[in-house]
Amino acid sequence: MIRVEQLAARRGSFTLGPVDIDLEGDSYLTLLGPSGAGKTLFLETCMGLISPASGCVWIDGKDVTRTVPEQRHISYLPQDLSLFPHLSARDNILFGAKRRQLDKEQVAARLAGLVDLLDLHNILDRNDVSTLSGGEKQRVALARALLPNPRLLFLDEPFSALDATIKRQLQVKLREINLQMGVTILHVTHDQEEAFMLGEQIAVMIHGQLQQVGSRDDIYYRPATIDVARFLRNQNIFDLTVEEVLPDGSLWLGNGIHLKAPGYAGAKKGLRLAAGIRSEEVMVIRPNKPIGPELQDNLFHATVDDILVFGGTHTLCVRLQDSGITVDVELPNCAMRDLGYAVGDALRVCLRKRSLWTIPLESPDVWKEDHDDQL
Repeated sequence: MIRVEQLAARRGSFTLGPVDIDLEGDSYLTLLGPSGAGKTLFLETCMGLISPASGCVWIDGKDVTRTVPEQRHISYLPQDLSLFPHLSARDNILFGAKRRQLDKEQVAARLAGLVDLLDLHNILDRNDVSTLSGGEKQRVALARALLPNPRLLFLDEPFSALDATIKRQLQVKLREINLQMGVTILHVTHDQEEAFMLGEQIAVMIHGQLQQVGSRDDIYYRPATIDVARFLRNQNIFDLTVEEVLPDGSLWLGNGIHLKAPGYAGAKKGLRLAAGIRSEEVMVIRPNKPIGPELQDNLFHATVDDILVFGGTHTLCVRLQDSGITVDVELPNCAMRDLGYAVGDALRVCLRKRSLWTIPLESPDVWKEDHDDQL
């Protein structure tokens, strides 16, 4: 559906790319990254609003790099929505279709379907769009983008200004739209929960570079770079060295803490790498309970130094007794109520081998530079 090859663009002193992406038809890709990463610039370059410095954009097998936006058969929902204040909700939705002089009967049929899909019955004939709520404006803008029946829909932070309840309702609607209408969606967001909820594939962009593209599990559990790991809130990251490649291919790592980690092709003794584990993957070993085979490695005695309370979870900040290293352990509220830990309590934790990820570090400066970026 859309293929981007070595696409690069500039805005002031900021450089994007080069970026390569291949998005199949009817799929949903979320482009995730922090503010200032270049996500909107990438979207605008794909749409033809910004001329690329180099590279190509292909849509439906056609090179559209130099094609004007209105001839690319795409729709766009910007962050600011850009509703016309002098038009009714209905006329806002119909605006693009009228400009393109689309068949009136087809437009009427599509409008009726969108009214049902987006629940626009009570607001369709509202003359003053300024009286609409944020969620209602969002649905009107989404209907306007979908009415021309685009093959490709670009979304730029569409729900960033909405409260959590309305945002979730519209996110569910987007899933329905993708499935029912077969429209291919490229969705820019900095909201990690939104990206993982909606994207069949997720692309992570940081500092103008596409650092990783993959499935939800690939991105979440197997970050490709330190930047990706830190952006996705991997709190437990260790600077380690391969001390031994074990007969089963596993790696024995050391440097303040010793861990057994999954191996990979090319790993060798002396290799310096980052190893990490998500806080929710750290296992608390319940007292007097048998320990299964997969929890036999990476067991540590620890002490609870602090407890952070969030909406549905608690995070235990525990200090490993042998090394003094602090590890975050995330527990759902129900488990925390059951275990009843308090600051100062002793416990055992397991940094489960299969949950550990590793990233080779090319030089000693890599760790320091990446770490300084996060300060």
